[in-house]
Amino acid sequence: MWSALEPTATTVEPGSVAKVRLRIRNTGDTVEEYRLHMVGAVAGWSRVQPDVLRLYPGAEGTAEIEIAPPRTSDAQAGPTPFGVRVQPREAPEAVNVVEGQVTVGPFTELRSELVPSVVRGRMRAKAAIAVDNLGNQPLTASFSGRENGEELEVVSEPGSVQVSPGRAAFADLGIKPGAVSWIGGTRKHPFTVSVLRAGVPEPVELRGTYVQPSVIPRWVAAVGSVVLALAIAFAVVWFQHKPAFSTQAKEKVEQQKPLPQNDEMKPAPKPKPSEKEEEKEPEKPETGGGGGDSKPGGGGGGGGEEKPKGPKTHTIRSVEGSGWYLEVVKGGQDDGTYVGQNPNLTDKFGKNQDWILHHYPESDTYALEPASAPGTVMDQKVNTNIVQIVHAAPENIKTGRLGDNQKWKLEKRPDGKTRIVAVGSGECLVDMQNDTSAVTWKCDDRNSMGWTIEGWPE
Repeated sequence: MWSALEPTATTVEPGSVAKVRLRIRNTGDTVEEYRLHMVGAVAGWSRVQPDVLRLYPGAEGTAEIEIAPPRTSDAQAGPTPFGVRVQPREAPEAVNVVEGQVTVGPFTELRSELVPSVVRGRMRAKAAIAVDNLGNQPLTASFSGRENGEELEVVSEPGSVQVSPGRAAFADLGIKPGAVSWIGGTRKHPFTVSVLRAGVPEPVELRGTYVQPSVIPRWVAAVGSVVLALAIAFAVVWFQHKPAFSTQAKEKVEQQKPLPQNDEMKPAPKPKPSEKEEEKEPEKPETGGGGGDSKPGGGGGGGGEEKPKGPKTHTIRSVEGSGWYLEVVKGGQDDGTYVGQNPNLTDKFGKNQDWILHHYPESDTYALEPASAPGTVMDQKVNTNIVQIVHAAPENIKTGRLGDNQKWKLEKRPDGKTRIVAVGSGECLVDMQNDTSAVTWKCDDRNSMGWTIEGWPE
């Protein structure tokens, strides 16, 4: 058997087709059938037609090879060897591989994205730049932030990345405002990140928005100014107004009468016992456990304080900013009421800032029941990251027969703060510094995911 490729080397661009001819001659003395198969890295995007040649002794046949690399990263740029396996049917031991080479032309395609496009923070914020190489050759991309005047500082780390074909690379983006917004509500700063591919003069621009809340919310400043104005007005009125007091009472001169003596004096009436004294019964000594714990001088424990009734409650406070308290928004009790935050510890809506922690030791998880809405638990709304309250059967709250979106893990961080992790999604509770809704997000060590639980662990 004799075989040859014409030509032995060829060039093709991704998305195009190159053709090579295969010649086979039967040098034997019997009729032979030859089966043809593509081998090598190009086998997935090439074919040979026909794939079977039947030749008489001394006869010669040809087959056409089509090589069509796709316009993807699967067909990498540069020379690639390939082969055609020729296997005789009657004499399979005489199999032969005819080798050639194809050079795939290069192409580049870059896709970049800012994740997320809207970031939020009082002092600084973080984002990421994702770069995908959809071409068939390595590429280098560099980043530069374009600030809005002197209001922002945008820096990427690292400043450039090299990405292999079909791979993705990431760079961290740090955003820092030029000045801290102490009072004045929320400000929005647009910014631009340029992604420049090596060898291309024009960059790709990614646009984002930095949302900067003020350290002191606008409503706090408004309330403070009203209180200050009232205090000044009260002080002015107090110091300027001098009430004039006069009296018309005169001393009456009368002849002094002698006090009655001896039998003429009436005995003073005896004081009547008060109702409490009438109802008071002799104290009985306490019996049972705890009799030995009375303090010295306490009369056997009669002066001890009563223990508070009901389950123990806790306040949950964020590490972020001034430390907002976790609460049920406006003390609502309906299913779907948001769990929000409040910068002040207040009882305006009852016990909506007090929480009962139900511990389930078998799974080391907790259910968080608001004291203002008994029979409800904190819940991560299905298919969202919104945190709300929903009702649950008292027996299920007691035994822990709740859904994973209603159970939470309390994990201590290295800095001593606590993460509140949703069992269902594995995301951490985040303080958004607002009075609408807390949310969950992918866990990290930022302050907004750190909490202090008063009186826990018990």
